[in-house]
Amino acid sequence: MTINNNIPSMLAGVNNKKTELRLKESLERLSSGYKINKAADDASGMAITNKMRTQIRALDQASRNAADGNSVIETAEGAINEIGNILQRVRELSVQAANDTNTLEDRQSIELEVDSMLEEIDRISSTTQFNGQNLLDGSLSHTAAADNKSVHAMQTSMSVEAGEYSFTLTEAAEQAGRSDPLTVTEPPVGKSVLINDAEIKNDGSGDFKEKVKKACDTMNLDYDPDSGKVMSKAFGAKVSLSVQNDGQEKKTVYGKDSVIRLTTVNEGAGFKAGATYKADGNDITIVDNNGFEMNIQIKGEDASKTAGKEIKVNVFEAGYLMDQVGSNEGQFLGINIAKTDCCSLGIKNFDGTNNVNCCTRTGAGNAITIFDEAIRRLSNTRSQLGAYENRLDAVVRNLGVSTENLTNAMSRIGDTDIAEEMSNYTSLDVQNQAATSMLAQSNNRTKEVLNLLQA
Repeated sequence: MTINNNIPSMLAGVNNKKTELRLKESLERLSSGYKINKAADDASGMAITNKMRTQIRALDQASRNAADGNSVIETAEGAINEIGNILQRVRELSVQAANDTNTLEDRQSIELEVDSMLEEIDRISSTTQFNGQNLLDGSLSHTAAADNKSVHAMQTSMSVEAGEYSFTLTEAAEQAGRSDPLTVTEPPVGKSVLINDAEIKNDGSGDFKEKVKKACDTMNLDYDPDSGKVMSKAFGAKVSLSVQNDGQEKKTVYGKDSVIRLTTVNEGAGFKAGATYKADGNDITIVDNNGFEMNIQIKGEDASKTAGKEIKVNVFEAGYLMDQVGSNEGQFLGINIAKTDCCSLGIKNFDGTNNVNCCTRTGAGNAITIFDEAIRRLSNTRSQLGAYENRLDAVVRNLGVSTENLTNAMSRIGDTDIAEEMSNYTSLDVQNQAATSMLAQSNNRTKEVLNLLQA
């Protein structure tokens, strides 16, 4: 029995401190809800949960990005739907104009409405925006550029890989009447000339050539008063021109489509051997398997200068909308929104030439075909947007599942099991009370030494 050192009291004090420390940690876990509150609790567990927490927050943001991408597509699709309604209307007007119960004046009125509706298509294409970004003017489409200023790469599908593609324009498109000129001669007073079946009568009341010029301007035709030659402004084999002078047979001529030769991969360019093309005047569409489509237009007035030359088109891995739909670098979805103005839909050429004119029966018939092709192109664009929308919906669902699973895994590592920790806390609380009691008892043992000394 010693009086200099109270060993039992020291042992009780040490155990009491240990119990209090553990009790404090238990209280911290219970109050915070986290099993790991500092690195000392579980160094590796804290590192893992921090990584998981970073990943979860990034996945949540990626889900919001995907939702924003869906909003972009919905905005673009709404505008495209209205363009589709306009195309249905102008096609209806073309069918009306194709009926010979209409006079030239009637068809001129129809053409005025058609022109107005086409201007609205261009306006919608140039002004549709989301968060200040234009959607349908081609600024969010696959970027492509030709090395010849007379050639314009209108649009390319996402299936067109970045690289160089080349072709040779072997024959340039022509207007009806260029290779086979037709001449209008002034008939006697009281007689008429038929141009594209539209009657122009010489009633002797004015300059007949001026009447012909005015009628030709209405019908999208070029007329030279000095030579009397008439020619269509539009290019292509579908474009016809007919002239019937007084007392003569009706003569009809047609334009020509462009003819090209594709340079294949074996020859050093990007087109595969199975690639084919179709031409409508100066509007050329090259197609291949797996959704490959490239639309090219050649400037009409420069087409003859370009004939025989090799033209290179470079497609870049840029231009389209990059929607970050993953939590890590490079996890994005490329959204290609094609340009949807009249030029891209094949209604006009990029040099400003209008392919549509409903002032004659033949022109109205051609317009029906042109609008059918425009509706097909627009439907392809809209179906592509629908595919993106469905894909983004799947992305959002997948990100939600990933977030849920990661959160569950992080919870197992870093969250407090309240039931287990409460049981542990109760045990520690009892131990703490017992240690305090034993500390008091060990301090009372020193009184026994005094009793011994007094005796």
